[in-house]
Amino acid sequence: MINGMDTLNSVVPTTLQGDTKETPPGKPDDITQKHDITSYLKTDSFHEQQTVDLSSRTITDLKTPSRTPYYGSSEAKKAIVDNSSIGNYCATYAHLSDEFTPETVRIGNQELMTLDPSQPFVDPTLAADSSTLELHNFSFLTDFLRKNSAIKYIVDIGCGDVEVSLLMQNHLKELGFQIKVIPVDVNDCRAEAEHYGIKAIPFNLIPAQEIAGATPATTLFTAIHPFTDEGEEAEQLSREITQGKTDYYITTLIKNNPGCFVLATEDAYISSPQRYIPLELVYTKHYHAIANSHFPKEFETRALRRAKATEMNAENGNIHRLNQLLAKLPEQRDRYLASISRITDCLKEPILEKPEEFWPDIISKIYMDETLFKANVDFFEGIQNEVLRNDLEMHCWHVYRQGINTSEVNGQTKEP
Repeated sequence: MINGMDTLNSVVPTTLQGDTKETPPGKPDDITQKHDITSYLKTDSFHEQQTVDLSSRTITDLKTPSRTPYYGSSEAKKAIVDNSSIGNYCATYAHLSDEFTPETVRIGNQELMTLDPSQPFVDPTLAADSSTLELHNFSFLTDFLRKNSAIKYIVDIGCGDVEVSLLMQNHLKELGFQIKVIPVDVNDCRAEAEHYGIKAIPFNLIPAQEIAGATPATTLFTAIHPFTDEGEEAEQLSREITQGKTDYYITTLIKNNPGCFVLATEDAYISSPQRYIPLELVYTKHYHAIANSHFPKEFETRALRRAKATEMNAENGNIHRLNQLLAKLPEQRDRYLASISRITDCLKEPILEKPEEFWPDIISKIYMDETLFKANVDFFEGIQNEVLRNDLEMHCWHVYRQGINTSEVNGQTKEP
């Protein structure tokens, strides 16, 4: 058996951009018993958590109510680099007609507008479009919500043109959920939409970092494929985070709303939030293969690839077994935190030498490889390569939470 230190040395990355070659480690828990990932995600089972930071960072305290309206910008800005300090802003409502009074709800320190698909300016074709449900894997989200029936509000941060928020709202309504979706973005990317004959959908204009103090029992945050950069900009952000100079904006959101679950999605081409979020905030993860189509020729093989993706995601496959192990993270919290602390400690020198590397993601893969090795499952890179060989993509739901005591959760009042 390979010992911990030898293993860590073998998995230190030799390339940039997360394209790392990893060699295995040691032996985890038996996974013959099936675990439902969502069964551990109930908001009534909070535990105190240790803190294992890559660096010492301070998150702005937003207990003081916001006072300054936030007006955003119509310019296309990259949210990944918008990690500026909090400005004590309150939300403004973009694209809201004068004759319409929105339904609003108090989410922590903000009064936010909910999404109403029945509004006359909502394009019915958008409301009916379910072609991207597979892309977003909403089945995981709906399973989560069934296990957390107290959730009343989903705050969809980085909503962009609001189309995914609208799709989510309609999908949940069709399934019988009495949940309000709240679209939020830092900029108005649809400010010029009417020049192209498109009626922009109203949404809340406010940076996600400004939302603080939401009630965990009733509020869930989602970040569906949040855009993340490649190249120098991504490395610069990673360097600043590793050195404790800044926090990723989703990290700030998580820490400003302790006890609330924040669900972010990852894919190979647009979104890699796991690169920047501290590992102690990880609650669990859920991977799945998908038959995405980027080019016309890929539509010809889509049916076959979908069938293969279904096979790979099926029970007892490697992806399923990986998800079973990740489903155990909440019940094995202390062991998980001790493991990432040990791995981080062993990587101190490489972290100092190459702060631009995506260390949270690298350490997470080392941890998963150790766990997979003990369970006699193929290593993460092997699973990922199998997905790629079949012209599929590996996507992931990441579940994050800043832990608080059960008494603190029970003592909080619900949003009216």
